[in-house]
Amino acid sequence: MHPAWSAAEYDRALLRAALAEGDRCWDAEANLLQVEAPYNPIHTNIKGGPAHPTRNSLHYALLLLERGGEGDAERAHSVILRIAGLQDRSPENATYGIWGYYAEEPAAEMVPADWNWADFLGIALLLVHARHGDTLPAEVRHELRESLRHAAASIVRRNVHLTYTNVAVMGTFVTLAAGKLLDDEELFAYGKDRMVRLTRAIDSTGSFTEFNSPSYWGVVLQTLTLIREHVDDEEVLELNDRLHDRLWLHFLARWHPPTRQLSGPMARCYSNDLGVPPFLAKAVRGELGAPVPSPVRGEMATGVESCVDYRMPDWVLPRLRELAGEREHRELFAETPSPETGTTWLDAVTTLGSVNHQDTWLQRRPLFGHWVRPDGTSGHLHVHLMKDDGAEDFDFASGVLSTVQSGPHVAWLAGFACPAGDRHHHLDMIEPGDRFRARSLRLVVDAIGAPPVAEPCTLDGGVELDLGTARLDFRLAGGAFGGRTPTLRLVPRADGVRIEVVLFESTTPAELDWAELGDTFAAGTLSLVAAGARQGAETMQDPEAAADGDHAEVLWTTPQGHRLTVRGGRSVVSREEHAALHSATLDGAAPPSPRLSDSPLVP
Repeated sequence: MHPAWSAAEYDRALLRAALAEGDRCWDAEANLLQVEAPYNPIHTNIKGGPAHPTRNSLHYALLLLERGGEGDAERAHSVILRIAGLQDRSPENATYGIWGYYAEEPAAEMVPADWNWADFLGIALLLVHARHGDTLPAEVRHELRESLRHAAASIVRRNVHLTYTNVAVMGTFVTLAAGKLLDDEELFAYGKDRMVRLTRAIDSTGSFTEFNSPSYWGVVLQTLTLIREHVDDEEVLELNDRLHDRLWLHFLARWHPPTRQLSGPMARCYSNDLGVPPFLAKAVRGELGAPVPSPVRGEMATGVESCVDYRMPDWVLPRLRELAGEREHRELFAETPSPETGTTWLDAVTTLGSVNHQDTWLQRRPLFGHWVRPDGTSGHLHVHLMKDDGAEDFDFASGVLSTVQSGPHVAWLAGFACPAGDRHHHLDMIEPGDRFRARSLRLVVDAIGAPPVAEPCTLDGGVELDLGTARLDFRLAGGAFGGRTPTLRLVPRADGVRIEVVLFESTTPAELDWAELGDTFAAGTLSLVAAGARQGAETMQDPEAAADGDHAEVLWTTPQGHRLTVRGGRSVVSREEHAALHSATLDGAAPPSPRLSDSPLVP
């Protein structure tokens, strides 16, 4: 525990910060918060303008009850009643039991609705009842319980696949706690069975399908903590304790103490800088500092963290504080449709992680790392696939990135899949025969925190960037896109440097059809090494790329003499075909794919 740490004072600070934003956004006529809706390309038709959010408003009601000032309870009760009225309570509807993001847009009018709102709002309802249920007026308590009953029924009806880790855990808590609260033995039995099934699903690989997600690791940690606090069942709590330990083991495998960051790879990510979010600050008792984030757009989750009693196992602290020595960590995440395995290198200056095969949706981090900058802050390295549709740049979800890694060295192969998503990996599909709009398609390496470069320049085959304390070496071995050869360039950024592999570029947006393009791939290598690190070979060898049959391939020998190969589809095929075509070798054999733990969670 940090000597200046006070959990109670930190909770008060979180509560004050969130309520200051909530009070500012309060709309007394609507009995909800009102915010400027952020742009969201999926689920909602509301892309901007004033709107009244359901989840944030319910969180605000909880926090008002926590503060307990003059008029707070009455305002909270009005929110709970309004939220109850916005829920779809008709069992015959597909959106039964859930809410829209905003009061202005019922769930049935969304594209599509977000069924996770039953889980997220269900947790908030349970917290209100657990902490303030005895003080609620009868009508408010009745409507809260009814909302919870319908939300739990929606969760049971959906019965989400247990590989959707964060939602699977949230729904398990909601059905367990709601079953107890509502004296619904069938609902509780469902939750208990789901807890066992969830744990067995994790036992299948020893790790988490939705792996190493900074945000959703926090969601799962919160939910397991709430199970410990609010579900009184010995068998459930025994499984929950084991899951809690496994979650921390998973986190620490890629935790890099020198930068105080999580390295890659990541299944889901919203920010490249982990910072010290409240759940982590509380769990490690101030060891990493305890900044109070400023909520934006009426977001109240910061304050909700004050209602959760996070704790870390005692064995976590030494690993959190210090890297025992340079190491390479490999971990099996999923077994189907083909094994998904991550590799992470960690040393005193750099950390670099990759996953063997992944799509390029904006929330993915298939090749990602950090380094300690000369001033002691951290820089980060983010590899992603960008599309310019003529209106804006965005991460293009139709890409496929395959890798093989040895230490801080990675050979990579990038391609494209169809059918696959445009901005989202499955909600806005580009189907075979569809034409889609693009001005450019580029594989991008953002080195944020790198020393600046003066102006854009074209590169011949590769570039080596001096990062002060580290060195980034990037090579383009070859590739093709519709008869063109990809080119390489270096582009200044206000916050660092960008390396771009340009697969397609046009002065005006073009209409592309995958079927007309033939070969569509790029291949190369990337290394992130500490300055002065022993290379092994006198000079970095150039990688080789080749295409044969239905495969593209990159071959490379690292400075330490390890032979890397990665193969994949050379043209646009389905994701399943890409997975079947993917293979990799390390020194002539398949790379190891070990489990995080061989200890079963379910006895």
